[in-house]
Amino acid sequence: MGIPADKIALVTGASRGIGAAIAVELARRGADVVVNYVRSEEKAREVVAQIEALGRRAMPVQADVARKADIDRMFDRVEAAWGKVDILVNNAGIEERWPTRDCREANYDAIMDTNVKGSFFCAQRALEGMKQKGWGRVINISSVHEVKATGFCSVYGISKGAMQLLVRELALEYSRCGITVNNVAPGAIRTDINRGVLSDPAYEAKVIGKIPAGFIGEPKDVAHLVAFLASEEARYITGATFLIDGGLSL
Repeated sequence: MGIPADKIALVTGASRGIGAAIAVELARRGADVVVNYVRSEEKAREVVAQIEALGRRAMPVQADVARKADIDRMFDRVEAAWGKVDILVNNAGIEERWPTRDCREANYDAIMDTNVKGSFFCAQRALEGMKQKGWGRVINISSVHEVKATGFCSVYGISKGAMQLLVRELALEYSRCGITVNNVAPGAIRTDINRGVLSDPAYEAKVIGKIPAGFIGEPKDVAHLVAFLASEEARYITGATFLIDGGLSL
């Protein structure tokens, strides 16, 4: 299962965790990859080195997807260097943990601007180039919490619910153009964002107890699914959400 030749992928939030695993896996399947990051330039360059070791081109690009000006600057740079993006993976996201009563406007804006606005405007910019080519893949990395209430941050759950409908709207609008738009919704995955809570053995055991599969997933589990959705074999899949959660949502 491969990606058609000479495809350019852009993965947001790709300097670590799920994003890094996706970037490397797409390169392994044959894509050249733009590694987006906000602050972790050193980590982004490590991902670039892994991709180049696979014989593919890689480019680190700093941009905060919560800012449309940054998104436009990122796409301008990529298009000037390599051309239009063929595969967009909207992975960048913010997860915070606080009760609704403690939510401040700045907290709300940070989550919604990154998780929803960023995904929308990255897709907006990529989709027109894909439409010109008659081929494209947009894959959003959402969360099991688009269908299951979080219990720890209502705004985070709201943002992920919005991503599910975003995918369906874009799929309806662009699927006749040779473009598929899909949503991958992970459950508990061992990433930096979860390291703090999972470092508590009692909490980890509690989480595993809720997962029918009996273990916590790894970034590679998500990356393999994304790579499939980016492939030609997935050409008839669009507007769908794929839960990858070991059964946590059941």
